[in-house]
Amino acid sequence: MKEILKIAASLTAVCIAASMILGFVYAKTEHARKANEERIEQETIQGLLGYGPGQKPPSDLRIYPVYRYVVTSEKGETSLGYVLPLKDKKVALAEIDLSGNPLRVVPIPAEMSALTDKATRDNAVNLVITKGSKSVYAQTIFVADLGDKRLGYVAPGVTQGFKTFIKLMVSLNPDFTVTGVAVTYSEEDPGLGAEIQKNFFRDQFVGKTQDMLKKLTVVKEPLPGDYAAVLDPAKAKKKGLTAEQIKEVKQKHLNDNIYALTGATISSRALTNGVINTVKKFVYRLEILSEATKKEQLSVAF
Repeated sequence: MKEILKIAASLTAVCIAASMILGFVYAKTEHARKANEERIEQETIQGLLGYGPGQKPPSDLRIYPVYRYVVTSEKGETSLGYVLPLKDKKVALAEIDLSGNPLRVVPIPAEMSALTDKATRDNAVNLVITKGSKSVYAQTIFVADLGDKRLGYVAPGVTQGFKTFIKLMVSLNPDFTVTGVAVTYSEEDPGLGAEIQKNFFRDQFVGKTQDMLKKLTVVKEPLPGDYAAVLDPAKAKKKGLTAEQIKEVKQKHLNDNIYALTGATISSRALTNGVINTVKKFVYRLEILSEATKKEQLSVAF
């Protein structure tokens, strides 16, 4: 009996030690994982805004995150809560009903930089919403200024792909014309649907206005040779095309629909629908938010 107790005690000690080691390793690697994800996200956003690898962002570039929450009151009423950066480094939660009417604005006692951590931000939001209400994080949009001028926006989106969900980001200029598309997560088939991540497919969206997106569809036709050449930087360089020539060809095909990937029409349509819906929802929500901040005379940082 003593031997059994000894073995049980030893096994318990080993399990406790192993748990502590695993917990320590997880804490260390989790911190590194989050830091790496944030770095990749920032690089993606900067790239979409025109400052990719080898292009140092100017010192007066400012990218402001705006966090959107869905708030449910104790009575079951739903509203949207936006965590907004204000001037003088202040932060506020602006609640708006589903019709776009401002409900309340409450200060959040924290700096915006401290709210990049989701757990910290969730806790800060839950502390200031009405007692009995619950909040769920929905998404983050990004507003970019260059000096005192609006550079553009970056909006995340998600769409159903051929296999699983496709996560994407769309950058827009101040007039809501698409300036870039990035696929941040995809499990589409290699050599087929995975090609949605390539320049020659994603860059077909660049230059599309809101009106163009409303009519945009996917066509099962070969990508025209001259268009294919300018959509692929390596091909354009090999052909010795100038920036002006590339611009002319892109302008010529600006009103074209999206040319489907060979053997991956479903993935092509999935990303196209994702871009269209992401822009549509973003513009609608931004207009409502802008009107609400004006009514409340909020001094937003951007």
